Amino acid sequence: MSDTDDSHELPAGVPRKSSINFVALLLPALLAGGAAFGGARLSPAHAAGNASGASSAAPAQQPPPGPTLALEPFLVLTQDVNKKTHPMKLTIAVEFVAAGKEDEAPKNFTPRMRDATLSYLRVLSYEDALDNTKADKLRTDLLERFRAAGVASLQRVLITDLVVQ
Repeated sequence: MSDTDDSHELPAGVPRKSSINFVALLLPALLAGGAAFGGARLSPAHAAGNASGASSAAPAQQPPPGPTLALEPFLVLTQDVNKKTHPMKLTIAVEFVAAGKEDEAPKNFTPRMRDATLSYLRVLSYEDALDNTKADKLRTDLLERFRAAGVASLQRVLITDLVVQ
């Protein structure tokens, strides 16, 4: 008789169950997790965040957000320099000042804000919409237009979605 017990032989063509080597499965997962953690800790963005926080004694505190109103998405056609049209979808949210004023309900200004946004987006070029560096200008311009339309208690405009094809 042989040293191994083959009394439970399987029929021909049926593969044998192999034992799972848990160490071989666990070791790469642990190494990948450690590498990801180490990369995140040593990344330039993390180092810059620590350096800026350590260098300034009192960082500027952002005021807490007040009531926020998310506007329905805006769908417009923009033109590039060759006069070819491209669809654009923009979704914004508007933060109001967190004051005790209840006379200025944010929802009352929705039609004015939609009108100001649409009039601005109709003259926005395709190239400006694609340029990531002009996102702050877009926010600032919309904030100025909203205030000119009579919405005085605005704190900031947030771009929550921007898709240009």
